Amino acid sequence: MSERLKTSLWVEAHIRTCFAADRPAFVLARGDADRGGILLKIDGFDAGITLLERTLDFDGNRVWRQLLVGADAGAASEQVAKKRAFDEDLWVVEIEDLRQTYEPDAPVLED
Repeated sequence: MSERLKTSLWVEAHIRTCFAADRPAFVLARGDADRGGILLKIDGFDAGITLLERTLDFDGNRVWRQLLVGADAGAASEQVAKKRAFDEDLWVVEIEDLRQTYEPDAPVLED
C-alpha cells in the first residue's frame, strides 16, 4: 500500500504556495480531510475561469483534468455545484490568477 498525502494537508500547502507567488487562494468548500477530491477554480479575471479536477491517469499518475476554460462566473458556479452535488467529499479551491501565470503541480489533460 502506498503512502498518500492527506487532502487537507495538500490544500493547506498549495494555498501557502499560491500566496507566496502573490496569487491569493481560498477554500470555497471543504471535503473529506483524508481522501477528498480536489477541484481548482482558477480565476483569470479577463481571461475567464478555468476549472481543473485532480484525478489519476491510466498509469496511476496524478494529473489535472480540464473541465472548463475561459468560462464566465455563472457557468463555473454551475459546474462546481454539479460536482459538489455528486461528491460531497470534494474540496473546491479558488485561485486568483490576475497575470494568468498559474501552473498546476501535475500535467493537465484537455478533454
